[in-house]
Amino acid sequence: MKPRVLRLILLAAMVARLTVLACAWKAPERLATPDSAGYISLSASLIENGRFESDGQAEINRTPGYPFFLAFSSAWGNHAPHAAAMVQILLDVTLVYLTFLLGWMLGGNPRAGWIAAAFQAVSPLAVAGSVRILSDSLFAFLLILSLLLMVFHFRGGRRWALVAAAATMGVACYVRPVGIAFGVICVLVLLARRRFARAGLFAAILAACLSPWVVRNAVVAEYVGFSSFAGDSLYFFAVADLIAADEGIDPADARSQLKHIDQRENIDRAPGPAAYFRLKLALRSIGQRPWLYAKTHLKGCLGFFLPGATDVLEVYGITTGGRGTLDVLHKEGPLAAWRHYFEDNVPAMVFVAATGVLLLGQYLGVVLCVVRRLSRSVPAEAWLLAVVVIVAALLPGPYGLPRYRIPVEPILAVSAALGFTRSRRSHAPAQPAPGR
Repeated sequence: MKPRVLRLILLAAMVARLTVLACAWKAPERLATPDSAGYISLSASLIENGRFESDGQAEINRTPGYPFFLAFSSAWGNHAPHAAAMVQILLDVTLVYLTFLLGWMLGGNPRAGWIAAAFQAVSPLAVAGSVRILSDSLFAFLLILSLLLMVFHFRGGRRWALVAAAATMGVACYVRPVGIAFGVICVLVLLARRRFARAGLFAAILAACLSPWVVRNAVVAEYVGFSSFAGDSLYFFAVADLIAADEGIDPADARSQLKHIDQRENIDRAPGPAAYFRLKLALRSIGQRPWLYAKTHLKGCLGFFLPGATDVLEVYGITTGGRGTLDVLHKEGPLAAWRHYFEDNVPAMVFVAATGVLLLGQYLGVVLCVVRRLSRSVPAEAWLLAVVVIVAALLPGPYGLPRYRIPVEPILAVSAALGFTRSRRSHAPAQPAPGR
């Protein structure tokens, strides 16, 4: 192994992220997105009164992990966004190293790790995500750390790795509730491998991590669950698209209608009953038009695979987001969305096209990886990572965005590296002793 190669990749990752942050240093508003304000407000609530509240009510949509993370940067005052971004950059460069380890473990040689780390180091999506005031970067670090521990467990049968993976996944769920879905996948893969005791151990640890917040929600918000995010997303986005398709109106106008209904019907309700109302209405609307919803959902998932290089441009201040481009994409198609977003900004178009070629190269590697392994027996760890990527791509639904790919970008990088290298197992995975 040549440690110099890895050091150069990590240095490149650090320089890329610091350069983007430096460009936005005097304009910290570029580090924010429409979602950032909600995280900052919840962080302030934790700091000021020790309660997790929004608009005077207990918050059950978002979870406290990322607002708690932001609370530590509040001591820096006006430089709080910069402080948070600096910590996120350190974590993201560490994530590049974890990507190297994952590639090396799965490929059986350091070259696969280097290629995977290089893809992750220069990913525009990861670079922008590392400096923005969003939960994506922190969640990606925790998710990949948990999955790396799971791979180590499958390879060596170490129980401590399984315990650490479950605990890390539990922490990740507090940053993004979607971590629950990935935790369930871990349990299912263990069950498929007939490791029933270990599946039960993972599930028990994950449940123990999540149960305090479930109890909190039941007590302060009359909501039995970890987060209302899934139901709220169906209501405000999926149902809005159905209404827009039925009535021939703009999706933004449909969302405004739904917000008005929500405010009118839930004015005197606690957060929990209000969330149940939205979920009930969403499921009823989807049940009435299941095929239209399926079409809308799958079409929206395609956004998950887009380059996402525009995030870097927005942090640089070259372009701006929040102009309804996604609605144009759904309504008029990719070309109309391209013209709407870029207008006549040729340099921005060239940058996005160049990074798009890089992403296509990565996707080619992923395809080669899949094709080369179709004739081989697929180990449990490969099934685990593959299912995580598939679920991550399908979950966003109608409003799939490239940023939702950030948590699984390292897995795609590793897959591409395996596709471009001759994989060999450096050792056969140890078989855990019965009851171990």
